[in-house]
Amino acid sequence: MAKQQQNKWLILALILSAAIYSVFFLAKPINLTTADLGRHIVNGELLVNGITDVLYRNFYSYTEPDHSFTNHHWLTGVTFYFVHGLAGFDGLSILYMMLVLGALAAIVTASKNGDRWVIPILVTLSVVQMISYRVEIRPEGFSYLLAGLFYLILKKISATEGKSFLLIGALLLLQLIWVNLHILFFLGIAITGVFLVDALINKTDKIKTYGLLVVALTAISLVNPHHVKGLLAPLTIFNEYGYMVAENQPIWFMHKRFGDAQLYHFELFGILALVLIGLQIRSGVWKFQLKEILLVLAFGLLSMMAVRGIPLFALFFIPFASSFISNRIENLNFSTRQSVINFLPIVGIVFSVLFLALPKTYASARKGYEAIGLIENINLTGEFLRKQEIPGPIFNNYDVGGYLIYHLHDREKLFVDNRPEAYSVAFFDSIYKPMQKDDTLWEELSEKYGFNVICFFRHDNTPWAQPFLIRRTQDPEWVPIFVDQACLVLIKNRESNRKWIQRFGIDRSVFKSVPN
Repeated sequence: MAKQQQNKWLILALILSAAIYSVFFLAKPINLTTADLGRHIVNGELLVNGITDVLYRNFYSYTEPDHSFTNHHWLTGVTFYFVHGLAGFDGLSILYMMLVLGALAAIVTASKNGDRWVIPILVTLSVVQMISYRVEIRPEGFSYLLAGLFYLILKKISATEGKSFLLIGALLLLQLIWVNLHILFFLGIAITGVFLVDALINKTDKIKTYGLLVVALTAISLVNPHHVKGLLAPLTIFNEYGYMVAENQPIWFMHKRFGDAQLYHFELFGILALVLIGLQIRSGVWKFQLKEILLVLAFGLLSMMAVRGIPLFALFFIPFASSFISNRIENLNFSTRQSVINFLPIVGIVFSVLFLALPKTYASARKGYEAIGLIENINLTGEFLRKQEIPGPIFNNYDVGGYLIYHLHDREKLFVDNRPEAYSVAFFDSIYKPMQKDDTLWEELSEKYGFNVICFFRHDNTPWAQPFLIRRTQDPEWVPIFVDQACLVLIKNRESNRKWIQRFGIDRSVFKSVPN
């Protein structure tokens, strides 16, 4: 009895240390300048006030205002708006951490063998760095949580004898919410489909249940503002997608461009997953772990094709690896098995505490910039533009679209914002990109649109951005009037702008190069 009590305290200590370790990875300050978050908050504000145009068209643009747009994340905007109103950006940071921790809790609960929590927690400690690959506050956080809950509830259905009406009802309700929160809602249908495939191959009594559930989940996904168009959005969103977004690029491209450590982590664990699958096939137990094999393969493939899938691969690596390890431990003799089970919690606690104490290594949760809320002074440009009330039209680059919407949506429309699907391919290919490369076209379009202000994210990594910025800072037609850690603001050199030029004009020699 005393030993069992001791084990309970060890498990509680492991859970606590693992949770703290994970929180440190998720506690990253918000770079509002390049985030979608500002636009999501404004979407919510407008919808709460009855302005529904943001659901259907390119509401924030003066260049293509009538371009149709399928707002597949409107409910996230409403949620972010209310949380922001109640607790500001700190509250949004905490909300995101709760979503990811909730996803981990659901996955770990579904992955434990009986009352043995230790193995899935240890696996979690090995993948949380990959989950932190995308810590920006996005609608995806809800998809992480809901994917975890779907897996947990489906596991409970598979273990339940007879009917599971309450659990099925819960899934239908979650799917109804999910389809209005984020475009990854189709994962609810897909994960259920994996359980259906498993039931068919293993000939269980849940074939009919899962088959009907796939149909019902698909049907309830029609309950969104766009109905069939909303249901099909995951299949059609890239039909007209004229701007390259990093999160949607394949892993080999991101390696070449950025080389983040999490990419190597994913590749290592992807290879490990293939090795473990090979061992399961060789030992003949693959049918009993088919769900986990199919899910880890699917999310591994997704991550290779678009790096935004890496956190989902990490989440579903937990049940896959936990199942494999648990089966191997069960094959040990009783004495060895008990010794291993008693020793593993200590390993997890030591690992968590060690890498909480050691800063600035890859496995360390302490990178030196842990915080919640906004990066300090990140709103200086937006506050400057709002306070000075400089009239537009504004020429802005893609990155700062959501930021300017947050600060100026009630005053100015924008040239572009960070929603490729809200603009035509022709706009990006024939206007946005060429005008930054070709000064003759720039002058022509500047005249056409009547630009009065340029607001540009000065760390824009595209090949054309830095040369364009350097040329504008040396262009006598434009005067730099504000710069901060993220943005550069220039104003048209004309008499009507004289008061701002005289007060805020910056010596051009400062901008002979624009740091990247």
